[in-house]
Amino acid sequence: MRRERQEFQHRTGKQTIFRTVTAGRASALYQMGSDLIFAISFYPSYISEAFMRKHYGERYFSFSVAIIISLSMLYPYIFLGDKVREVLGLPWLLFTLIFLYKSIRHRMEFKRYSMNYDFDRFSYSDGQIFDFWYDLIGTKILGLTVTRYRILVLFEPAIPILVGLFLMLVSFTRPVGILIFLSGLFFGYRSLMKAYYARGYVLDAIDEQVVSKWKHDVIMEEKPKAQTGGLSFPIELPKSNDLRQNLISNVDEKNPLDIWANE
Repeated sequence: MRRERQEFQHRTGKQTIFRTVTAGRASALYQMGSDLIFAISFYPSYISEAFMRKHYGERYFSFSVAIIISLSMLYPYIFLGDKVREVLGLPWLLFTLIFLYKSIRHRMEFKRYSMNYDFDRFSYSDGQIFDFWYDLIGTKILGLTVTRYRILVLFEPAIPILVGLFLMLVSFTRPVGILIFLSGLFFGYRSLMKAYYARGYVLDAIDEQVVSKWKHDVIMEEKPKAQTGGLSFPIELPKSNDLRQNLISNVDEKNPLDIWANE
């Protein structure tokens, strides 16, 4: 889990002073909360991921985590008495064994403990969607055009959510339904946050291009935001053109005196 969280460190890049001034304080609490939920959601979403994807990366799908989850599911059924066992029911035990079986199948794809390595697969890959999803791209479901983004954040998580809701309607399978439903919600949340982080990465690259394109117009000519793609300097600039030119020279990602950045 720790390695995966590092992979989605969307705040490692530079944040312009304008973003810090206008949104930094408002987004800080939200960011802390979303990061916490993202970390916590790792374990419950594992249950849905075992069924919803294939061909995971060796360092993404951990068999030890699957064992821990399976034991956690078996513990109340085995050790908490007949009343708990009666409430959970046989479907709980069967689903746990099916989840463990699927985890073993994912684990068997890897050759971690041999001298063989897969040079064609990203070791942190969070799995591939099933082929039938690609056949649906471009069609409409409930009025929504199927795109790869909507598959990942909407249609794919909807399957365990709907399955969980359906099982919750029957008292015999209700505990399993609640488990699958919650796992589907966390699975969808993680997919949404991954897309959010990835979009932030692209927006950082766009911001760098915008700064590079308009920095002269903002510093030397003090053009309004309407003419500079929304970019501006939040203070009165010196009258000296030589000093302004020095400021432009410092607006360079490789320069440690980058006045546009607040890391």
